[in-house]
Amino acid sequence: MTIAPGDTRQLSTLSRLGLFGAVDLEQCSELLVKCSSKSLSPGQMLLYKDQVNHSMFVIVDGHLGMHLQEDASAIVILNPGDTVGEMSVIGGQPTSAFVIAQSNCKVLEIPEKLLWEFVSSDLNFAKNLMKLFVKRMLDLNRLLYQRLHDEASSKIKAEKDSATGLYNKEWMKENLPYEMTRCAMRNRALSIMILKIDRYDNFIRSYGSYTADKIFQAVANAVQIQLRGMDMAVKHEDGCIALLLIGTDEIQAENVAKRIHKAVNHLVLCDQKLNEKFTLSVGVAEMADEDYADLLIARTQAALDRATKEGGNQTSH
Repeated sequence: MTIAPGDTRQLSTLSRLGLFGAVDLEQCSELLVKCSSKSLSPGQMLLYKDQVNHSMFVIVDGHLGMHLQEDASAIVILNPGDTVGEMSVIGGQPTSAFVIAQSNCKVLEIPEKLLWEFVSSDLNFAKNLMKLFVKRMLDLNRLLYQRLHDEASSKIKAEKDSATGLYNKEWMKENLPYEMTRCAMRNRALSIMILKIDRYDNFIRSYGSYTADKIFQAVANAVQIQLRGMDMAVKHEDGCIALLLIGTDEIQAENVAKRIHKAVNHLVLCDQKLNEKFTLSVGVAEMADEDYADLLIARTQAALDRATKEGGNQTSH
């Protein structure tokens, strides 16, 4: 594409593009003839990532894709009227992405010097450029937010058991030391509770793993209903759930245990073959000054073992 003075067809094409909207193209014709054009085939590279770039490109026809890696999928598809390269020109920084033709494509190249001459010669061009620049920033912000959201969602999925919504033991191992330090610095209590479904091994032998898993899921749901938003529930072992109770001392934790005992005792599963009453053995330990994560877990486990040995359906500390 060549822009010649008086070429009304090409000027009409440009006038429909966002950058040239309401711009007096006849008055700018001397600048336009200095611009060059490029034709790209599908897969052809327009800009490389980290390239020093001194031109802005306006898509006249076809589509370009922005890629963070050359062989990866496009993160953004650019359409006729969109621009590319302006951020590296205005910011004076290397390009931040690979720009590759997604189809047969025609672009108008505006070198940096000409770009600023356009800005100086036509107020509408300057306004359009600013609008495109702001739109690009907003699009990138939305893209960044979506990526952060997706990464956070993926992390949560990796940290949580999909069937019960409980965190896994790796999460507890990673986060318990941090929460203990945070509570100690703020002079706040912290308690750990480990709950074990009484006769869980018998349920597996009598009803099979599938039914035992359903029992565990139902108990986990009943337990989590009794918790506050700041409390965390963890799948500890088979048939066991650990609770991290922030700002909760041992007496308060025992009151939580009472509510959980009551909820689980009244639990009924919709299975005619399963005529069982469910109970829990519970161990509780409050963080002490000398505690570290493994020691606190060990003290809680010892309390649980005492509750189990004494017949279950009770809380020990």
